[in-house]
Amino acid sequence: MTASLSLGPLGQVNFSAGFDPRNPARPNLPRPVAPSELTMTHATRFKTITPQKTSLHVLSNHRYQVSIDGLEHAAFSEVSGLQVETETMDFIEGGVNDRVLRLPVRSRVGNLILKRGMVSGNELLEWHLNIVQGYLDVRNITVTVYDHPTGARDSGGTYRTADPKVRMRFELLQAYPVKWSGPTFSGNGDAVAVESLELAHAGFLQLSR
Repeated sequence: MTASLSLGPLGQVNFSAGFDPRNPARPNLPRPVAPSELTMTHATRFKTITPQKTSLHVLSNHRYQVSIDGLEHAAFSEVSGLQVETETMDFIEGGVNDRVLRLPVRSRVGNLILKRGMVSGNELLEWHLNIVQGYLDVRNITVTVYDHPTGARDSGGTYRTADPKVRMRFELLQAYPVKWSGPTFSGNGDAVAVESLELAHAGFLQLSR
């Protein structure tokens, strides 16, 4: 390859380059890209930066199970009180007059409330009576939330339902009763006798599986 410089009529410098016929070796010039290849490259890049789709499962409030250590029958019709509250403290910073900083101080969990139809065993009341008599009977509680069951037909045409999947677990640590409420009896009523138990605990852990 040969190159030369020349002076133009207006004083500009012209540069020209060419291939030397005595040296047939050609330099490695970039290959021109076809429009179809540009389109393919753009599609590939767009595919790599597209975020992956995520599926969200909306959970129902009636598919759950409560397990209590040492309690054989723990079927409850209502569970409430799963909450965490954080106290804040106002911090006034010098020179900052347009806002007040609010800093987290401490957190506390709410009491868990369990309700169910009263049974003849009185296990919940006996648990609370242990606390009343001065015996600190603490137990761990697990609240398991399930997904909707799915099913399909087998080769014989029979529809079979699969076991529901566990979507979430709440592990409550060192729980003990602080309040037991018995049912209200009425001579002309026919409702189910419901007892409720309020439990204090040291905190809970949320597990996805």
